[in-house]
Amino acid sequence: MPRRLAVLSNCLANQNAKVAEFEVCAGAMFPLVEILRAADYRILQMPCPEMTFLGCGRWWQSRPQYDTPGYRRHCRALAETVADLLEGAGAAEAEDVVLFGIDGSPSSGVGVTSFAEGWGGRPMHHPSKHVYGRGVWMEVLLEVFAARGLAEPRLIGVGTELVGYDQPQELERVRAFLNSPRHEAEPTPPPARKEAPKAHSRTPRSRSVLVLPEGGMNDAALCARMEAEGWGLLQLPPDGLETDARDRALSYLVDQVQDYLAHDHRVALAPGADCDLLGAALAARGLGPLPAWPV
Repeated sequence: MPRRLAVLSNCLANQNAKVAEFEVCAGAMFPLVEILRAADYRILQMPCPEMTFLGCGRWWQSRPQYDTPGYRRHCRALAETVADLLEGAGAAEAEDVVLFGIDGSPSSGVGVTSFAEGWGGRPMHHPSKHVYGRGVWMEVLLEVFAARGLAEPRLIGVGTELVGYDQPQELERVRAFLNSPRHEAEPTPPPARKEAPKAHSRTPRSRSVLVLPEGGMNDAALCARMEAEGWGLLQLPPDGLETDARDRALSYLVDQVQDYLAHDHRVALAPGADCDLLGAALAARGLGPLPAWPV
């Protein structure tokens, strides 16, 4: 069957990356992973721009706080890594490439982003309103794809940050989108005001992160075990990348591992993830070997 690629926002495979109280499940959104696996999509996970910029202890923010030259420069460097992944995976020859953003996100919004005018200074609750538009990361990512000569993938925003988020309904929307003609655009969800973000956190994050090889999310038996234990997932760079591209991707992964460990998360290695390159990158940061899963 011709190759299909699904490029996931980091938090769809690891809700531990979300800003506090915005998680919708303990670890990975395994029902979404199952839909993609059943439809024969090779699954690639992007790094999280917010997590790699401000860490997992960051405050809530809206698009204006992230729309800065420094953050855009960070996003541009990170987007080059994602472009490397797509080129290495053969995106130009793929039958379908679908990129999954997060509607309502200030960074990863596809059709809807968040906006809070005049928010800043002393930390305080300031409800953001949702407006039509792309998040900062999504804008920069598409700019880098165009500059690299990569065709724009099909885009869909999973509405985990929208008021009234309903996972079964959202998964049906994803199924319908994947089955739609390739030229059809993703319908934009209506903007909505997020009045009670805490309502999302009925299931607290697991604070457990599993580093796994690139094909791990396409392994049904492995996913069933990881879901039962509530693991969030960090995907190693795929084999076949050129050395510089691989090293950049691995560096961003180790950034995330280091921050999770500093914030008392459990981080372990899935079968097949114990490689010399990862061990050397961790050691260079003064980090010991990660324990093997099961732990």
